[in-house]
Amino acid sequence: MSAPTLLEVEILGKPMRLTCPEDQRAALLNAVSLLEEHTQEIRESGKVVGSERIAIMAALEIAHKLLTVQTRGINLNELRSTITSIGEKIDTVLNDQEKLF
Repeated sequence: MSAPTLLEVEILGKPMRLTCPEDQRAALLNAVSLLEEHTQEIRESGKVVGSERIAIMAALEIAHKLLTVQTRGINLNELRSTITSIGEKIDTVLNDQEKLF
C-alpha cells in the first residue's frame, strides 16, 4: 500500500479534504465525481432541499445501483476478465488482418 495523500475536493460547493493511499487517488476522485454528478442532478431537480438531504439522496441512489448490480449476480472481477479476454481476441484478429496487407 502506498503512502497517504491529501486531496482537496469540492462537493455541493463545499471544500473537503480527504486522505487516501496514493495508488487509490484516481478511484477516489472518480467516486467524488460520481457523487458530485448525482448531487447536482438532485439539486437541479428541485425536489429535494438542503445539502445534507441532497447528499443522502445521492448516496442512496448510488447504493441502490450497487446493490442492483450485486443482486443480479454480476461479478465485477469476472466482468473485467471477460472484457480483457475480448480485448485480447480483438487484438489478435486485428494483428492477423494487418499481416494480410
